[in-house]
Amino acid sequence: MSNPIQSRTLQQIRQSIGYNLNEMILGVVTSTGDTDTLKDSKWLARGGDDEYNGRQVVIYDAAGSIVDGESSFVSDFAAATYEATMLPVFTANITILDKYEMWRTFWKEEINEAINQAIMDVTDDCLQIKQTTNTYTDDDEYEYNCLSDFVGLYKVEYEYDSGIEHILHNCDVAWDELVDGDVTATADTTLKWEGSASAKLVVAAGCGAGDILATDSISALNISDCNKVQVTVYSTVALDAGDIQLLLDNTASCASPVESLNIPATTANTKTTHVIALANPESDSAIISVGLKMVTDKGAFTLYADKIRAFKSTSKEYRVLNPEMWSIVKDSTNYLKLTPEALGLIGDTRQLRLTGYQIPALLTAEATASEVDPSWLIAKVTGRLLIGHAKSSRLDILDREKLSKYWFDEAEKRMPHIRTMIANNTRWVI
Repeated sequence: MSNPIQSRTLQQIRQSIGYNLNEMILGVVTSTGDTDTLKDSKWLARGGDDEYNGRQVVIYDAAGSIVDGESSFVSDFAAATYEATMLPVFTANITILDKYEMWRTFWKEEINEAINQAIMDVTDDCLQIKQTTNTYTDDDEYEYNCLSDFVGLYKVEYEYDSGIEHILHNCDVAWDELVDGDVTATADTTLKWEGSASAKLVVAAGCGAGDILATDSISALNISDCNKVQVTVYSTVALDAGDIQLLLDNTASCASPVESLNIPATTANTKTTHVIALANPESDSAIISVGLKMVTDKGAFTLYADKIRAFKSTSKEYRVLNPEMWSIVKDSTNYLKLTPEALGLIGDTRQLRLTGYQIPALLTAEATASEVDPSWLIAKVTGRLLIGHAKSSRLDILDREKLSKYWFDEAEKRMPHIRTMIANNTRWVI
């Protein structure tokens, strides 16, 4: 964004709009009831019997067992006991301190949709900064499929100095410290991305979930000054995140790993370099074994691993690549293309840092924070709903047309502050 904004979630933005429309009560349950009984002696103390009949109730920040976001409707209200009878019933008892929204009608869904429509209206004005560091150069490879979700790119940097880094395993030898009986471990010189070989593991169908595929010993290594691990993998079957774990241990054969790191999703038959955050770097002061574990049974397949290293991400030094040395190839899949001069300058197996723009995300979950200025969204959607229901019986508010103009004016005042300033040398991906 071009200016700082307050962080507000979909739920918070909707509630602010509900207040502006005078269509919502925010309450807190004051005593525990049943699955069909909501009691609130504070906010429901106004009005007589049946005052809140037909209203929609949405539970949030539940203190009990109700799942946040569950909703129902008031079928009856008893003023003397401040009790609203709910139909259909909730999945658990409505508990003291459960928080709830109470809407006159189906406003929740309409407001949520109006918020996302407003975000779509200003997508071009509110592009978000996007930066990635998960692309690595490869020998004689000039085009890189690394522009997913980018709509524009204005800076390509390359890793000039790796900073604090430790090679955990160069994978030039077969992993033979501990090998599962259904796994054949060799050093493969055909598929390799650093050094003379990669660690190849041919996994037979008899290998099961939870089995350690293979491990290998290394000289004791202190990586407690690092925060991330890099590993390149190639699998003949697609891997979901966490199907395979990289193990690091201060005991032999990864008998009691100090790190069990989930390898992210990996496309089949595609070399992929992953960067994974260390979970317990302070405990990683004497790593002596490295391993791979199959958490989810993947059947028979072959897995390759190479260039496993630990590093401190904040210690790297990057340099900007001359814009004349890169371009964007547009096709059904867009690619970043480096010139031969660029690849010669950078070298292979070096990290690229890409900076550009992506479209603002729509809000699909209650806890999702808006990337578009919430104050603009609240004003715009309030105005839009007021004018859209100018003659509707659903709104219990006077001077709707006049109020809508006020809120539209407030939104317009915010527009110059929410526009993203686009870098002059931006190259558009779409």
